[in-house]
Amino acid sequence: MASRPSDPLLAFLRDAIRKKGLNTAELAVRTGLDRARLKHRLAGNEDLTVDDLIALSKALELTPAELGLAGVDGADTPIDTLIEAPVAPLPGPDPFGNLSRQVVEHGFALGVDLFFVLDTPQLAGSGIPRQVLEEQREQLRLRMDARWFPQNKARFLDEALVCMLSFDSLYECTLPWSAFRSVTFLLPAEAHIPQSPEPPAPPRPAAPFLRIVK
Repeated sequence: MASRPSDPLLAFLRDAIRKKGLNTAELAVRTGLDRARLKHRLAGNEDLTVDDLIALSKALELTPAELGLAGVDGADTPIDTLIEAPVAPLPGPDPFGNLSRQVVEHGFALGVDLFFVLDTPQLAGSGIPRQVLEEQREQLRLRMDARWFPQNKARFLDEALVCMLSFDSLYECTLPWSAFRSVTFLLPAEAHIPQSPEPPAPPRPAAPFLRIVK
C-alpha cells in the first residue's frame, strides 16, 4: 500500500503518545474524542480532521514546530495557547466570509447606485410582491438608488439583507444572501465624463489700444 502524505504525521502523533505514557482510553478523556474512532484515526483507517489534530496537539502539549510548522509565528508556543489567543482580524474584505454581504455593504458605504440580479425561486416569502416575482420568474433585477439609501433602512443580517423597497407601494423585503447572483456598482454619470481643461485666458495687451464699435 502506497504511503499517504498524512502517514508521517500519524507516526509522529503515535510516538508522542507513547513518550507521554498515555493509552487511548486516557487520550480519549483528554481530547473528548470517542475512543474507538480515535484508535481508527490514529491508525490511519479514518481521516483525521483538523479539529482532531487540534485536540490531540493540546492534549499532548505539542507546538507548531514539533508538528513541522517551524516557519509560523509562535512556532515554539503550545498549540492550546495559540488557539485560545485572540487573533486580530486582517484589514479589508474577508475572502472566506459572506461575499455577497461584503460587496453590498461596501456599495452602501461608498454611496453608489447598486444593481442586483437575484435568483427568483429563493425569494418566495421575501416580501416582494407576487406579481413582480411572476414577471421575472428566473432572475429578478433590482436597482437601488444611492439617494434613497436612508429610506431603504438596510439591515445586514447573517442570512439576508432586510430593506424597504418600492414597487406599487413600500415593502419590507428580506433578500437571502444565497439568492444574489451578481452585484454591480453604478458609478455617478460625472465619473465617466472626462474633465476638459479650462480654456486659457486671452493675453492682456501690453499697452492701451482702440477698439472700433459699430
